[in-house]
Amino acid sequence: MPRPIQVYIHSQALQHNLQIARACTPESQIFAVVKANAYGHGIERVYSALKNADGFAFLDLAEGKRLRALGCDKPLLLLEGIFGLEDLFDCAKYGMSFAIHAQHQLE
Repeated sequence: MPRPIQVYIHSQALQHNLQIARACTPESQIFAVVKANAYGHGIERVYSALKNADGFAFLDLAEGKRLRALGCDKPLLLLEGIFGLEDLFDCAKYGMSFAIHAQHQLE
């Protein structure tokens, strides 16, 4: 049986938090981390509030593809990195950068 949990997404609060982060680090780029489907809240539900971020970071290639489908033209960063040639080709196709955290990803 599902638990009776409700979530309310306050877009203005997300926008405000982004402005605070930017004000605290004026010389930095701010990436919104939306991994795990925006922490279970839904990338589609938070994208409009965070679209003024300098870029987006996530764990799964599908999340980056969803951001592109929403019209995101900002830099995208795949935090988990690539695990094969298909991942590399997808990153190139969708204009995503990726982290390298293991030797096998270089090979």
